[in-house]
Amino acid sequence: MQNRFNDFVRRHGMPEPPAALLLLVSGGVDSMVLLHLLQQAGYAVKCLHVNYGLRGQASDLDQQLIEQVCQELQMPLQVWRCGPEELKGNIQLKAREIRYGLAEKYVQEWDCEAIATAHHLDDSLETFWLNLVRGTGIDGIKGISPFFAGKMRPLLWARAEEIRAFAEEQGIPWREDESNAQDAYRRNVLRHHVLPQLKSWNPKWEEGFAQTLEKLQTTADMQRVHLNRLRQQLLHEDETTGEWKISVLELAGSGINAIAFAWLLAPYGFSEAQGRQVFALLEGENGKRIVGAGHTAYLNMPFIFIREQAEPELPEWKCSVRQLMQGQCAWVKATECEQGRLDENPLLCSVWVEDGDAEMEIRPWRSGDKIPFGKGSKKVSDVLNEAGVLVLDKPQRYVVALNGIVLWVLGLRKAPCRESNKGICLELRWEGPLDLRD
Repeated sequence: MQNRFNDFVRRHGMPEPPAALLLLVSGGVDSMVLLHLLQQAGYAVKCLHVNYGLRGQASDLDQQLIEQVCQELQMPLQVWRCGPEELKGNIQLKAREIRYGLAEKYVQEWDCEAIATAHHLDDSLETFWLNLVRGTGIDGIKGISPFFAGKMRPLLWARAEEIRAFAEEQGIPWREDESNAQDAYRRNVLRHHVLPQLKSWNPKWEEGFAQTLEKLQTTADMQRVHLNRLRQQLLHEDETTGEWKISVLELAGSGINAIAFAWLLAPYGFSEAQGRQVFALLEGENGKRIVGAGHTAYLNMPFIFIREQAEPELPEWKCSVRQLMQGQCAWVKATECEQGRLDENPLLCSVWVEDGDAEMEIRPWRSGDKIPFGKGSKKVSDVLNEAGVLVLDKPQRYVVALNGIVLWVLGLRKAPCRESNKGICLELRWEGPLDLRD
């Protein structure tokens, strides 16, 4: 087994002995076998164990075993204990975030070349099926990567039963996690019921599937290379703003579809759905934007721009007319006046209200907003375009609406103040900033 282990490490370009590695060790058979193989291969192994305390005394016994083995082998060990408050919500997800967050911390502090984990072939097969059921692309069905982003999984070639047999043969101590025998998680259901059925149909299906996963890994690598070339071809840096831009004409003529384009934008924090929306900007309204995680895409013909900037959290107010007059909105002051007027001051607007409980909104404009105009209405987007508002300034333009009807596009357009036999006239004064980009 040691020879196959060493061969797998070399074949996948992982750090070789005597490199320093940070091993995530749980006390289970997989991580204890990996500890043994790494130590026998000549690595400088440093261990990290997270005691989540989820299994009471059993969790403490896991920790004791690891401490004993590391002491015998004179391996550095860092133990981290978690409290219940740190695992609220999705326990598995929170535990993973804690584990890998600590690993990134200690891999730097201890000057290690990589993080080693004990994922094996069965884990990769299970990941394939779980992702396939959810719906995924090539990255989801290629299984677990042997070596990527500083994380190495040198046991991905080995089946779970091989690892256990090796541990018994070598007398390697380990602890059983009784929760693995329960069907509380989908992965366990898959492991206990679905995969054994597949094996009953073809006892050697795992060997063939391992080859399939290797081919899928190769396909994913080729896709990554091709996407990098496409990015170099389509994305150009704007000399004025420093933002990335994509020529609409060049994209339309490139032959790639919405799915491929979404993959191309993935490194910029756009989900696949958001990437498709950015692609749809080819036929979208000038100025429309799609906000991703850390980047915003917007159409400013003839380019789609990708801006590296988190969108500001813009405040909104929704209150009754009476509450507005009581000063509940920090940016708009409302006072009663004798009659309405179309004041030339862009920061003043008169509105007629018939009900003190009517709903007032002070918020950024939205797609679909309209303001009364003549005998009909006009799109707020048209008001902004006609005023020459820059694309980057549009999202921060505010409107004031009464019962859902926009009466004031701040600084640009006011609806006529139509008086009636009942109600009062209010003068609204804008006291907030005009440009929220600063």
